[in-house]
Amino acid sequence: MPKKKPSSCDCPIYGIIDFCSKKWAMHILRCVADEKSMRFCEIKEALPEINSRILSERLTELEEEGLIKRKVTDGKPICIEYSITEKGSDLQSVFKGFCKWGQKWK
Repeated sequence: MPKKKPSSCDCPIYGIIDFCSKKWAMHILRCVADEKSMRFCEIKEALPEINSRILSERLTELEEEGLIKRKVTDGKPICIEYSITEKGSDLQSVFKGFCKWGQKWK
């Protein structure tokens, strides 16, 4: 029986790169990680070029991936804060390695 050729989809790095290559995903993650906790309007202010709909989509995706968490505070008005998770922090250290490599070789 012929051995199955590995595909890029079999590599765990492929999924990470695919997700992180979505426009704005890493910018949002960096902002939230730098500030520890941010509200939607604060992220929007930090990234003024991003469209509100895309910001909302990316925040949902980052939450679904377990990279950020969303906390809803009761009160008037309701306050929603986003913060980095342990998984998100671990990914930040990977990107710091990419930064060092890029600075060395660019």
